[in-house]
Amino acid sequence: MRLYSLNFRRIVAIGTMIGAPLIAFSQNRNIGQAGVENPGKIHISTRLVQIGVIVHNKDGPVAGLTKEDFTIFDRGKAQPISVFSATTYGAAEWPAEPLPPNTFSDLPKYNPAAPGSITIVLLDNLNTLYGSAPGIFEDTPYWMEDHALTSAKAHLLEYLQRLGPHDRVALYGLTDKLHVLCDFTTDRERLLSIVQRYDSTSRTSREVAEPGRTRLPQQVKGLEPPPIDSANLELAEAANSVRAGTTMAALKSIADHLANIPGRKNLVWLTANVPVSGEAIAALLGSSQIAVYPVDSRGLLPRSSAIGAGGIDAAQPGLASQVADAFDQPAASEEPAGLDAMQRAADLTGGRAFINGNDLTGAIRDAVTDAAVLYSVGFYIDARSADGKFHELKVTVARSGVTLRYPRAYFAAKDAPSSASEIHNSLVTALRSPIQSSEIPLQAKIERVDAAKPNALKIRGVIDTTALHLIDNGKMHEGALDVTIVEQDASGKILSQSGNHLKLSLPPEQYAALLVKGISFEKHLEASAESATLRIMVQEQATARVGSLIVPLEEIK
Repeated sequence: MRLYSLNFRRIVAIGTMIGAPLIAFSQNRNIGQAGVENPGKIHISTRLVQIGVIVHNKDGPVAGLTKEDFTIFDRGKAQPISVFSATTYGAAEWPAEPLPPNTFSDLPKYNPAAPGSITIVLLDNLNTLYGSAPGIFEDTPYWMEDHALTSAKAHLLEYLQRLGPHDRVALYGLTDKLHVLCDFTTDRERLLSIVQRYDSTSRTSREVAEPGRTRLPQQVKGLEPPPIDSANLELAEAANSVRAGTTMAALKSIADHLANIPGRKNLVWLTANVPVSGEAIAALLGSSQIAVYPVDSRGLLPRSSAIGAGGIDAAQPGLASQVADAFDQPAASEEPAGLDAMQRAADLTGGRAFINGNDLTGAIRDAVTDAAVLYSVGFYIDARSADGKFHELKVTVARSGVTLRYPRAYFAAKDAPSSASEIHNSLVTALRSPIQSSEIPLQAKIERVDAAKPNALKIRGVIDTTALHLIDNGKMHEGALDVTIVEQDASGKILSQSGNHLKLSLPPEQYAALLVKGISFEKHLEASAESATLRIMVQEQATARVGSLIVPLEEIK
């Protein structure tokens, strides 16, 4: 997956695309002149790094600042500010834009529930552990954290009771995969009902994810630990690797879903034992301008009675020497797992971590309302600065007595073609995701064409050309796309899948026209009687990015 900056400004002309001249296909074909199989290296001359900045003083958010009040430093060097805006959320609604009948888009602005201020609350069953009590012959774990998500759920209900009429919230759940509990809404009663019914049972065993040291009967001090400890650590490594992959896939689905909503978005993450680094989280979410607000569902964590509030030596004299060799066991870590990742992810994305505290209700409220006044400042970098590294950012304001919150770094990926595994994994993630991806804006009109065959469908789609990264070789703009259409039943089972490969080689005149009209395609399909949903996915081979449109067949009139 290629992440190019905190945000790329794109000219989205897809709203005028349906009805444009059709470049249809029914089988693999080239668009333009002679196609190219390998899209090669992408050259992007400039990138816009766009940063959301929150400014507070002792009285709250600070409004009325201008572009001249801000200075941005990229790795210590001041940058000219090319983009500036100020937004006060809650002052106005963002009305949904209507689409013609039987026309669907992956852009969030066409969702009737699209909010002006975006907050997603993620209830994380996967990374909140159960089973703090020690197993047979196992040392007592240092941290007690059972029922963490149950506690966070109670505080979320308390927050929702006081939800304001203009506060729009989406609820997602993470178990063995991401679940959409409720997309963006201001309906307080609906949100309360969903959370009240939500099963907050943790899905990960502490004994598996964080095994403790085994103390066999009559074990002689000084001998090597029993082989079972090594086996448990190997099992934990495998289990946590799967957990990390599931977590990252869920975060990618959220980032892709929000990719084309302009401005800053908030992810309030009710979690605990985060299994991935803060840098990995920031690299994934930063390009969609998502600020992470991890709320440690464990609250104020108590140590086990064997350790005590005063530390090891205060609990039992001499105990320190007996357990010092156990710190390589996850259950005996010096601090609860995941805290560093939470803090680092918040710092890098411009959010705020709420850890080691019991006011979870206040933490959720503060996270949701943090960006009441938001400044967006941006600057351009050239291709030479795309070095595949995190770039440290610093923002200053010509005001005294204020504090700033903003992403402390951005990831500048190198220009390089995606690997085969990246292409495959990105498509699989989009296919499994319960939410759409607007990384590549896509619009489709779907009609029933034969009354005698109610599932005979005609699909006319349009791909936003401005979102593609095509190679300009001086004569042609070249690239390659894959269009995949998947039928699924009500349970999500795949019933059929068909695809087409488009090789693009566009002369300047045709490329200029397609920037306005988009790349159109047509597909005739006789859906299965068991089909409930169509997924239309467009993937760019060079970057592995995917636009994904999910259409319930019942919505096709």
